[in-house]
Amino acid sequence: MSCMSARLLPALTLSLLLLGCGQLQTPVEVDPYANGQSYPWQHTGTLAPQSLTPGTNTLQYETASFARNSWGPVERNASNGEQKAGDGTPLTLNGKMYAQGYGVHAGSELRFSLAGTGGAQCNNFTADIGIDDEVGSRGSVVLQVYGDGVKLYDSGVLTGDSATKRVNVGVVGRQELRLIVTDAGNGISFDHADWADPRLECATTAPEAGSVDTSWTAHSVAPNFIKAVLEPDLNVLVGGLFVRQPDSKRLVITNTTSGKFEVARRFADGTLDTGYGQGGRIVTDFAPGQTDNPNDSRQSYGANDALLQPDGKLVVVGTGGNQLSDFAVARYTAQGQLDTTFGQSGVVFTSLEPLKDPQPNDPAVFSTDRAQRVFLGPDGTLVVLGTYEQPTLPRIAGAIVRYTANGTLDTTLLKGLRPIGMTQVSSDATGGPLTLAVEPNGDMIFGANGRATTYVGVLVQRIRRSGLYGPSTPNFFLGPQSPHANVITDLTLQPDGTILVGGRADLGGVLPSGVLVRLNPDLSFDKTFGPDGTGQVVTAAESGGIQKILLQPDGKIVAVENTVRRFWP
Repeated sequence: MSCMSARLLPALTLSLLLLGCGQLQTPVEVDPYANGQSYPWQHTGTLAPQSLTPGTNTLQYETASFARNSWGPVERNASNGEQKAGDGTPLTLNGKMYAQGYGVHAGSELRFSLAGTGGAQCNNFTADIGIDDEVGSRGSVVLQVYGDGVKLYDSGVLTGDSATKRVNVGVVGRQELRLIVTDAGNGISFDHADWADPRLECATTAPEAGSVDTSWTAHSVAPNFIKAVLEPDLNVLVGGLFVRQPDSKRLVITNTTSGKFEVARRFADGTLDTGYGQGGRIVTDFAPGQTDNPNDSRQSYGANDALLQPDGKLVVVGTGGNQLSDFAVARYTAQGQLDTTFGQSGVVFTSLEPLKDPQPNDPAVFSTDRAQRVFLGPDGTLVVLGTYEQPTLPRIAGAIVRYTANGTLDTTLLKGLRPIGMTQVSSDATGGPLTLAVEPNGDMIFGANGRATTYVGVLVQRIRRSGLYGPSTPNFFLGPQSPHANVITDLTLQPDGTILVGGRADLGGVLPSGVLVRLNPDLSFDKTFGPDGTGQVVTAAESGGIQKILLQPDGKIVAVENTVRRFWP
């Protein structure tokens, strides 16, 4: 049977195609692996997909619309083996044998249609992955999952010594699933990878927006973390003040004494990268000559937040200054030196006195400008959110400062009609945690606790790129209209422009409960989110409340509380 005749038979599964199609034996550049030979195999053509029905569908019984492999054919329900069809052994990952799945060799690709029958639509793809035991500790691969060309999962580099990883990604609304294995950039030697027990969960209806993803197990996290990031393999990394580089290295920021802080770059295993800065570290002083006052939190200097720019430069913000407490911003090159193209030798101090508008009879006030969060804006701008102390009452108020790419104030941000590069947030917002998200057009979505007649609730407002106020929500309460202990903690934009708001509320019990809210782009409640048409979901009772909202590439929502839970979008 020729390859051409195989393509014309829609009922054929991949296993039969593997037996029927010949192999091309094309030499590549010299490589110690089998004297530099590879044995590429490929199937192309349009095949009618085997029907996906409601329930669990085992992927190895589905027909691939495209398949390629670099060491003989893809094997069904067996490891890759060698160059010939059917020469693999049972799929085995770290001693566990699997009856079903695909054995492949980098570079490899499998494509499957996600079309279903009987109204079925696929919601989730799962598999166990790794390098098959048949090559021992050798080999290095990266396994990736794509849906309609969008990367949904990346395993990172796996070797023969790596633990088995579990893939669990959403495919709601996707038409094609692609399973790719690369050689991790160091050649294809012994790169035998397994997609073990691959399954598609399908149903006649999509999961309810805001419902818990029961296919994913909740994980507890260490308390009192500062930052949480989603890794390419969908694990959640939590810790102190840090950022994760695309190459998996971590830039860890640690406050030391009176405004001084250290940036250290570490490998994923925690060891110091001595090629960064001076021996792996660089120390910066945000408050030269100043000393923290243990009796006055307003006189507390140092780093509070950080982000990594797309060009690899690190930005750190906090509180600093000489005699007054100002916003402080530092930027570092990818090599770990202060970036001399930013501000004065890499550091910028900004006083928020222009926002305070003191009157002649106002009492003097200690300047307490505190930069709390930093965000990327369009055109390389940096948006810094923080607080300052008003000259009367006194009252802590929120402020936004925007910097150009070279560290100067972006004077297109107005305070009233004054082009001063900073603006205050709504007077309806109270002190406490502040959060922000920057929209693609430069508008800002601001969240804080809001003023109510008796209780403090939550307020979300759009601030235009110019600094002018846009629409806002009314003051509202989190959870089932609970007016007690409402605190907003995080705010995230979804790709469609909807806005996720996370926080905590006292709904009874010892600890506060987590609450997740979704707003439409016009800041009205998204009544399709959650079970009762309110646009709100109580994520977990007495969870301590949401501290961070993360978005997976497949759209699923990850809420980080005292445990990590995943929700359908």
